[in-house]
Amino acid sequence: MSGPDEPRPDLTANPEDEFLALAGVAYLVTDAFGMITEANVAAGNLLGVSPPQLIGKPLARYVTEVDRREFRIRLLELKPQAEPRRWRLWLTPRRGSPFLAELRVSRNEDGSVGTLSWTLDDITKQTSAEAELRVLASELEQRVSERTHEVEAERARLAAVVEQIPAGLMILGADERVLLANAEARRLLGDQVIEGIEGIEGLPSGNESLAEGRAEIAREGGSQVVLDVWIAPILDAGGQRVGVMQLFQDISLRESRERAEREFVTNAAHQLQSPLAGIISAVEVLQAGAKDGSERDVFLGHIEREANRLARLTRALLTLARAQTGVETPRDEVVALEPLLSEVQGALRPAPGVAVAVDCPPGLAVVTNRALVEQALLNVAENAAKYTLQGRITLAAHPRDGGVEILVSDTGPGIPERERRHVMERFFRGAANTPDGFGLGIAIVRSAIDALGGEVELEAPESGGTVVRILLKQAAHVVRIE
Repeated sequence: MSGPDEPRPDLTANPEDEFLALAGVAYLVTDAFGMITEANVAAGNLLGVSPPQLIGKPLARYVTEVDRREFRIRLLELKPQAEPRRWRLWLTPRRGSPFLAELRVSRNEDGSVGTLSWTLDDITKQTSAEAELRVLASELEQRVSERTHEVEAERARLAAVVEQIPAGLMILGADERVLLANAEARRLLGDQVIEGIEGIEGLPSGNESLAEGRAEIAREGGSQVVLDVWIAPILDAGGQRVGVMQLFQDISLRESRERAEREFVTNAAHQLQSPLAGIISAVEVLQAGAKDGSERDVFLGHIEREANRLARLTRALLTLARAQTGVETPRDEVVALEPLLSEVQGALRPAPGVAVAVDCPPGLAVVTNRALVEQALLNVAENAAKYTLQGRITLAAHPRDGGVEILVSDTGPGIPERERRHVMERFFRGAANTPDGFGLGIAIVRSAIDALGGEVELEAPESGGTVVRILLKQAAHVVRIE
């Protein structure tokens, strides 16, 4: 039996020469119907019978029953041709197990009698090896596919995690070009993300070791963002820097709060100095001897006014702080507006000749926190009473868009246009502010209404005066049962 790489004999030569030349190869000669007429020793060994016993036997006898019909059909289809034909069929030797054989056959025509020259090779092991290689290749391909899928899935998960990180993350290559920037980085830096964090003035380079710092960046449109920044080198196995990782977090809100707290404390301390200084001075005069008579009453009155001023300032500061920090969650209740506006009306001390009117439908109510609404209305109304020296002040309420609109209007001097956008800022005191004002009244109103989820607007009509509108979103109706 020959191996797959042994040279094949030239079957177009003289049959006798072929038979001798193929002594080491399984070789047969049959007639046109497949009856064996010649066989060498190798063919006999392959088919498990001596060559003489093969003579006169049909070759189909050694083809397995499953392949026999196909063998006969192919035999009949053979035609003279230059190139031999190759078949693969299972053969059953007289002795031994069936094996897969490769049959190489060519037809030689001699007058009306045709002969067929055959070579037979046992390719069972070869085919088995090929099949095993195919199986191994298929398994390898499957493993590569599974591993590729795992890598892609892992990459997708990593990309999703990077995108969802609540801090800006950027990776720069060795050439300082941005290789990766997550959504937060793009949001914070905008177009500047293409430069990398090192391209922005005021931030550490972080080229050699971990660096951290803080920087304020001007973005397009004029807005500012304050960042805490961490920068670290990316090193390869040999310790060489191959890139830079930049991590930064937006602390603008925290910085704004800290700045507001500092300003709050500074302004509060400044505001407290004036009434405290007045009280201390009056006490020192009284201690020095002004203890009787009209002089004593003057200084006691001064102490009383400054103490009341301190009390008002303290209440204003507490109200503002609670509303802004959310220490006390507002509790909702049904608040009837006509009685509330009447109470605010009664608490006012307007200038002589100034009328205070209430305009509210009976039964109109709102679902809100009464204490915060009352504080807001008192601040607005007292502010109106402070500046309205003639005319009237009106406290009104009416339904609007499923909610309630409360208006406090006056006929005072109004607010200059240049000051209107600053009125709701804390500690803002305009040119017309009285000496004992703190600049907190309207700021407290805004904070209280914000805490209630409402809106507050300020208008200065051309006819004069000021109108403050407060919109609360949940209207109600009070039904009285007699």
